[in-house]
Amino acid sequence: MRMAMGVRRVREVDLHGMKTAQALEAFALAYDNTLRESPRGGALKVIHGYGSGGAGGDTRNAIRSWLKASSHSLKWIAGEEIDGNPGYTVVYPERRLSQGAARIHDSIVEFCSRERTQSDVIGRFVRRNSESDIANALRELETRGRLRTFVRNGRKYFIASSR
Repeated sequence: MRMAMGVRRVREVDLHGMKTAQALEAFALAYDNTLRESPRGGALKVIHGYGSGGAGGDTRNAIRSWLKASSHSLKWIAGEEIDGNPGYTVVYPERRLSQGAARIHDSIVEFCSRERTQSDVIGRFVRRNSESDIANALRELETRGRLRTFVRNGRKYFIASSR
């Protein structure tokens, strides 16, 4: 992969000091710019840090979660696979990213700091996202363990998992 990075034009975006939602927006803009400027082979080095606890910071986890959910639109490699540094990820854009479910993951988890029903979550996020994108995000967040669910009085509730 090192060779591939050297051949391609590599842009950088530094997300240090940003809240996760801001970092995702900055990443999306840098991704779009990289794709527009180098449609046949650009690369984007996303500098997100590795988290103060060493177990992976929220921004790194959100970016990589989004990348996994967008694997049909891009290729990527974690910095630790290149040179052992988990503080960055190199992204190789191929197509525009969907603006749907992956982009709202952290906002949904934050909103579910108190127990919420699916209709509560949809009501909160439907202005900027489709209901299907929100439902997909809820399923993925539950699968990845970022949200727990329980049923009370016949209704399914979501709540953020404590890490």
